Formats: sequence, structure tokens, C-alpha cells
Amino acid sequence: MHKGLWLLWLSISLCTVAWAQQSKDITGKWYGVTKSYYGDKQRLTVVLEKEGDGYKGELRNPDDDEAITLDHIIYRQDTLLLRIDTIKFAYTGVWNEASKQFQGIFTWNGQQGEFNLSRREIRQSDIYKRPQEPKPPYPYYTDQVKFSNEHDHVSLAGTFTRPAEWGRYPVVVLLSGSGPQDRDDEMAGHKTFLVLADFLARNGIASLRFDDRGVGASGGAYEKSNIYDFAGDANAAITYLKTRKDVDPYTIGLLGHSEGAIIAQIAAANNKSVAFVVSMAGPGITGRQLVDQKVIMDGRMAGESDAEIKARVESLKPYWDALASDTNYVVAATRAKSALRDIYRASPEEIKKQVSEETFVNDIHFDRELSSILLYKPLDYLKQIKCPFMAINGTRDMQVEATTNLNAIERALRENGNMLVTIRKFDGLNHLFQRCKTCTVGEYGDLEQTIDPLVPEFIAHWILQLPPRAR
Repeated sequence: MHKGLWLLWLSISLCTVAWAQQSKDITGKWYGVTKSYYGDKQRLTVVLEKEGDGYKGELRNPDDDEAITLDHIIYRQDTLLLRIDTIKFAYTGVWNEASKQFQGIFTWNGQQGEFNLSRREIRQSDIYKRPQEPKPPYPYYTDQVKFSNEHDHVSLAGTFTRPAEWGRYPVVVLLSGSGPQDRDDEMAGHKTFLVLADFLARNGIASLRFDDRGVGASGGAYEKSNIYDFAGDANAAITYLKTRKDVDPYTIGLLGHSEGAIIAQIAAANNKSVAFVVSMAGPGITGRQLVDQKVIMDGRMAGESDAEIKARVESLKPYWDALASDTNYVVAATRAKSALRDIYRASPEEIKKQVSEETFVNDIHFDRELSSILLYKPLDYLKQIKCPFMAINGTRDMQVEATTNLNAIERALRENGNMLVTIRKFDGLNHLFQRCKTCTVGEYGDLEQTIDPLVPEFIAHWILQLPPRAR
């Protein structure tokens, strides 16, 4: 939260009774939309009623039909403050007469962003415009399927898509990025894998996309899994596809986006069942190196000097080194908290005034998945992949820098004898392969384009021109 607004909130929240000398009646419904770090949008409605000299009310989610009572409501001199202690939600908004709305900032479980409230009702259709998203009826065949990872005793559910005419088709297993993802790899209202599967089916290629463990119709527990478990799920998908009569068992490939590209690398290593690999915004450098690279890119995006960026990398180094110090993520997290405590104590007094040491130290989310990514070394797996491999990135990717990672992937594959390598950079595209403007991650949801049409076209053409495999 901005320092000035934080101090205002602190001073007013010390009051034990909500009181007001309001300039207007604010009872009734107020509508707004929050936006997450990655651009995901959520409709929220604030409902206020008079109660004595103050107000009572609820925060409602119209999409889930949920409502939470507001613990604190303060309205004074055109400034509105709301708080819900149980979910760590706080909002500070100031009335803008020109736009007829409260303009402000919210914090929610550590996330922060803009949140404006007006009397204008917001419909679900107002949130996202996604012109590329296909709508049924589809001119191809779709099948809702289930298969199992027998090794881990996990049932997985997904959608198989192929051209309408019966035949044996080349097929791609689509592997989603980090975090619990559904079969469409949905982020910020963009269903990237749905759009991709649609294009592939219209161009003679089948696909299988499935919900991550613990997501949608799939069983298992996502939070107890890591990238190697997910690679096992990818191999289970391949095993299932070999049983289908409408699939060419010799032309089953893997396509992974971001973390999904890591999973594809692991699953394809020394695996003769994998006919090809498509890596979309996948890493070629280690997980630990990716962290420093991300800090550098963020700094440059913010216009910081090289000296400032270098100082930040050095200051955070003990923390990230601690997280990458042990395969036991609990041990690594404990060491990281100790490093954070040292960082806090060496921080300027300005920082210490805004956050307590315990809050700073305990503001850490680290699990098996993140630990496995941080410790991941692509070279160990890329050198074992002998099938055709295509790696693509957008030049404006602010999460996985294109040149460094593509060069590392190509070098690892070719130095170990794989000459069937295609590398391509798409100019002006971000991490989701959208044609971007600011190219920040927060812009993902603002862009109407789900994926630049050149990308699925390039992928499909590459797959269809692959040489036939020995049978």
C-alpha cells in the first residue's frame, strides 16, 4: 500500500467506533473489479447499510454467490475504508466526482492492486473480451476422457480433440504452466490451450489437454506434487493415447508452456514413446538462474540503473540461495526465513516502519512445486532428448527471457547429438505469446488476443512436416 494511504488507514482504524460527517449517502450496492498480479479479474460487490452513525455491510462475489461481512467500514470526508480481518482484505478509496466513483487501492492476502467502486453494475461479459475463444458446435470431434497415473494412483480427466473424419492422427499432449491449472491453461480469462487445440484440430492434428492433479475433474493433491510428479502424469497421458484407435501411436508429442516445458523435458528424456517436443517459453537455464534473470528484467522494465539492479540481486541472493539449498523444501524454507530476518534487520528504517519483522519474515510461500523448479537443471534432461525438438519464445517475454534460454536449449540439444532442433523467436510477443503493449504480466488480462495467430500456425506446420518415424 502507498505510504500515505497506509498512514491514513492506520490513524483512522484506531477509532473504536465508525463515525462520519459524510457529504453523501453511500448506502446500497457498489460495483468493482479487482485485478491480480497476472491480470486475472474478479467482480466484487460492496453492499452498505446505515447502522447508527455508521455503516454495516458485506463484500460479495457475484460469480460464486459468496458474501463476507465487513468488519470495519469508515467513511469520512469522501474517503472510504473497508476491512475484513479474516481474509486480510483492506480497501482505501477516495471519491472522484468527475468519474462518480471511489478510486483506491486494495490489499488481499498480500496482493495489492487498484479497486474502484461505482454504482454502475458490472456484468460477467464486461470483464473479458476473448474473440479467439471457440464456441460450440465445433467442426471436429471432442471426447471427455479419464486416464490414470498408475504409479501414483491418480485419476486424471481431460479433453481429447481430433478432426471430425475418422483416422489415425498425430497427437499433442498439452502441458500447462505453474500453479494449479485446468485443462484450458486458463489465465486472466485466456483459455490458451482451448484456442490451441481448436486450431490443431482444424489442421489435422489431435490433442489431449487435462486438468492438473487436484483441479477440476482430476484427482490427487496438487500441493503435495512437484514437476517430477507432473512428468509422470504426462507419461500416463502418452500411455493412454496409445490405446486409442484414432491416434497414430508413433506420432505422440509433448507441448509444454513455461513450467509445462520443464515437464515436457523431463518426460521426453530417454523416452522413445515421445515423437517430438514443443517448448513454449521454456527455460534453458537452471531454476536458480531464472530467479536472478527475472529480478534483472523487472528492474530494467522499471527503469532502474544497472547499479540498482545489481544491488537488489545481491541483497536477495542469501534468500534465494537458502531456498535452493536443500531438496527438503521445509528445511530450505526454514533457512530462507533466517536469511529474510537478516535482510530485514539490514533494511532502511523506512521499510521497518511499514512492516514488522515477523510479517516480513513469514511472508513466504514455498512448496514442493516451487522447490523442484528452483533446483531444476535443464541440461540433465535436454542431453537425453533425441527426438525433434522445437523451442519458441516471445522477444517481450518478461518471465523467461528469450535469447538466453533459447540459446541454452539449442546448445544442450546439439552438443549431445540432436540435430533435429528448431529455434524461433517471435518479435513483440509476451510470455503468453500475445502481441503486447507494455508487456508487463499485469497486462495479460487487458489484452483481447489470447495467442498471436502466427504461433499455432507455426507449431502446426512444424508438426505436420516432421519426417515419419521408423515403425
